[in-house]
Order: sequence, then structure tokens, then C-alpha cells
Amino acid sequence: MTERAVLFGPGRPLVGVLTEAADPVAAGRPAVLFLNAGLLHHVGPNRIYVKIARCLAQNGFHSLRFDLSGIGDSRVRTEALSLEERVLDDVAQAMTYLNRAKGTNAFILIGHCAGAFISYGVAARDPRVVGVVMINAEGGDEQWKDYDRKRKTSRYYENYYGRGVLANPEKWKKLLTGRADYGSIFRNVFQNILWNKISAGVFKVKAALFGAKRTTQRRELANIGAGMRELAERGTRLLILYSQGSSGLERTRLLIRNEMQELNASGRVQLEVVAQADHTFTLLAGQQNLVQAVAEWIRVFVPDAASVDIHSG
Repeated sequence: MTERAVLFGPGRPLVGVLTEAADPVAAGRPAVLFLNAGLLHHVGPNRIYVKIARCLAQNGFHSLRFDLSGIGDSRVRTEALSLEERVLDDVAQAMTYLNRAKGTNAFILIGHCAGAFISYGVAARDPRVVGVVMINAEGGDEQWKDYDRKRKTSRYYENYYGRGVLANPEKWKKLLTGRADYGSIFRNVFQNILWNKISAGVFKVKAALFGAKRTTQRRELANIGAGMRELAERGTRLLILYSQGSSGLERTRLLIRNEMQELNASGRVQLEVVAQADHTFTLLAGQQNLVQAVAEWIRVFVPDAASVDIHSG
């Protein structure tokens, strides 16, 4: 495996890191493109793009981690283009570069959060994309964001009191001798835990029962579901990954459960939950689980693959 910084595009405004596999069979396989996770540059959240790219190189896949124009190391474009036109052209330039450098005409797109939606959007428009990995594609309206905040706040204080306070003799001593802040405890237990849990639970039940009536988000997810179905029919494979407990996973399961089951049954779309992981894969265990999930999925492009080496990066 080798890595080198590259410049590409007209005038070479785009910057990336090409991770090359030593295995000569990589020339006959799709190349992998990593798309920015929001405004983060090409290493990805907690360097997960680096780790995935190095693992894939060890398993015979070239990849390019690059910055879209105006993000990270890539220059801002001055043409009068919309955001969508600019992104599509940036990705097309990356494909052209890999075609010239490595001779590939087939590509797999990997993106986290906003990058997941960009990967999906590009795949819907470009038949050269044969695979998409969408990592923690969130979304939702303000009500979903409020639900997610309450759910996480409740879980935080549950863990704090359940694991941190109740198991600490010193905390018990303060509680029983009148030295504890009872007002703070009351607020945290009854507001931050109980009320937030009840409020989040009520919202979740409403979403499950009346999701079809929530026209904006329902239509958004329905469009994505229809688009995924079209990609599957075209032969493009999708891997949808969510961290354990992700609100995006809950939203998807609640509002388009039937569609996802149908897509999973097709064999072209795979939905998996990554254990021991938060949204940005802070824990090393979550990072390793993510890398393993991607490495095992990509074996569908190597029919004779027998093993996966995930110890890289």
C-alpha cells in the first residue's frame, strides 16, 4: 500500500490523498471515493476515512479521499454554479482523475452524514457508480431534532446517576447527610430524565402511528426509498450504516420500515447497525466495527474473496 497527495481538475484546484493497493488485481475492481462529512476535510470524523481507505487498500482497492471545492485543502471555485452543480462536477473530476491514473470506470462512493446524502445523490445521477456506503445519514425536521436532544439528555443523566452516583459511596454519604444539592437532583431526575423520556416516548409513538401524515419528512424519506429502489434495479449496491442508537436509524425504521424491508430482501441494499459507536465514531471499538462492516460488504465486488484484513490505519 502507498499513499500520496494529488491535485486534479482543470487548473488542479482539488486536493486529495490517493491510497493505492499493492495488489495488481485492484486494476480490475471499482475505485473508492470518500466524500466530505460536512465541512470536515478528507480524513473524516476521527480519521475514520483514513482507516477505511488503508484497510481497503490492503484488500485490493484503490481509493481517493478528497476535499470538495471550498472545503479543507481544495480551493474555492469562482464559476457561477449552484451548490449541486459544483458538487457533481467535483466528484466527476475525481472520477476522471482515477480513470486516467488507474484506468477504472466503476466507482464506490463512501460518505458520512452530509457526505452520505451526497454519495446517494451522485449515484442517482451517474451510472458509473456501482456501490454506495451511507454512514449515519441523519436528517429530519425540528421536531425530530428536539426528540433526539431529549432522548440523549435523558440517557446521559440516567448513566450519570445510575452508574456514577449510585455506585459511589461518597455520593451516598453526601445525599444522606444533607450536603447534596437536592434541587439539582430533583431537576435532573424529574425533568432531564423522566420528563424527557416521557416526551421522547410520546413523540416516537406519534411518529409510528401518524408518520404517513407527516407529509414533509415522509415525502423526503419516500423519495429516498424510491431512489434506492431505482439504484438497486440498476444494479448499484448500497450499504446503509448507522451507529447504535442513532435517531436517523429510528426515523428510517419508523417511517419507511416496509420499504427498507423490501430493499433488504432484494439483496442490493443492506442496512446494518454499528455497535459501540456514536455519531462520529469516537471509540476505537466503534471505528473497528465500522471498518469491518465496510470491508466485509465490499467483498461482493470480489467474488473469490476469502478473508478480510481490518487491522490497518
